[in-house]
Amino acid sequence: MRVCRNHATQGREKEKTMKTLWLLGGLGLGAGLMYLLDPEKGERRRDLVRGQLAAYGRQTEDLLDDTTRTLSRQAQGFLTKARVPFRSQPGFGERLLTQAQHLGMSLGLLLLGCIGLGAGLVYMLKPQQGPQRRALLRDKASAYWHKTDTFLRSAVNNGVSHTNGRKMEDAYAAQNA
Repeated sequence: MRVCRNHATQGREKEKTMKTLWLLGGLGLGAGLMYLLDPEKGERRRDLVRGQLAAYGRQTEDLLDDTTRTLSRQAQGFLTKARVPFRSQPGFGERLLTQAQHLGMSLGLLLLGCIGLGAGLVYMLKPQQGPQRRALLRDKASAYWHKTDTFLRSAVNNGVSHTNGRKMEDAYAAQNA
């Protein structure tokens, strides 16, 4: 009984916190809009923000260009030192591009997916916080699959099939009520 009360209290506290955050976010957004849309000084402020964004864009572009050049030089150095005949068979990138074209994906979408995968792996495998992040992900995935498994088992036990979507929605709503 006490556990349910604590859970309900936590739910209300979380809801209050979310409402407060939405209120503060709305106030901040409103203040920012007032600051930028001020009839007297707003145009100068917008020009300043626009200039700063352009400068950040140029800095990011320069950083990406430098990184691309560095990685290109390193790859060329590696290929000149390696004695393995890379040209005799299609590389992983060529095979991946062929598969993406077969599926109708654009090259940009493919590259974006590869970058996202790489960033996710770096995030999860980072030596400092990686173990904690992996443990958190493992716990969340386990809880999700446990809830899904429990729901599906109860749906099957209640005679609900996946072909009858309305019954499945009703069973889900009843379980979460």
